[in-house]
Amino acid sequence: MYICSVIKNQMQTFQIKDESGNIIESVHKASTASLRLKLSSENYYRHLGSINMKTRQLELVRERSKHLFRKFNAYGFNHYLLNNATLFDHVLLKDDMGAYNVPKDVILEKGKFMNFKNHGGFELQIFLPLHEIENYKITAAL
Repeated sequence: MYICSVIKNQMQTFQIKDESGNIIESVHKASTASLRLKLSSENYYRHLGSINMKTRQLELVRERSKHLFRKFNAYGFNHYLLNNATLFDHVLLKDDMGAYNVPKDVILEKGKFMNFKNHGGFELQIFLPLHEIENYKITAAL
């Protein structure tokens, strides 16, 4: 793993690179951090979510029609991010059917693994079925 930190315009940027050249980037400003993933096979960053450091939540917005993995009827989460997290304890998942405040430990304990792009590194995903996520529903649809 390679780690780098840069401070510019009152923002601090951290990058972690895995053995395959994939990068997770975290841009910190005040009490939030925006997270992005760049796969070594692609020329762009994917927005992963934002960390609210006051509430210790990773905030994710998803569309079921686009992001739900139908084979498992589940949402996928970046395993490296959850497994190594120190700034959040819960995942606040918002989709077109509601909002859910799921403890990250529940995702790590009850999720199933799937790796789409390569055989390790940052793209390893863990999927939590909707029937588990529904246990943590906090509001109606957005």
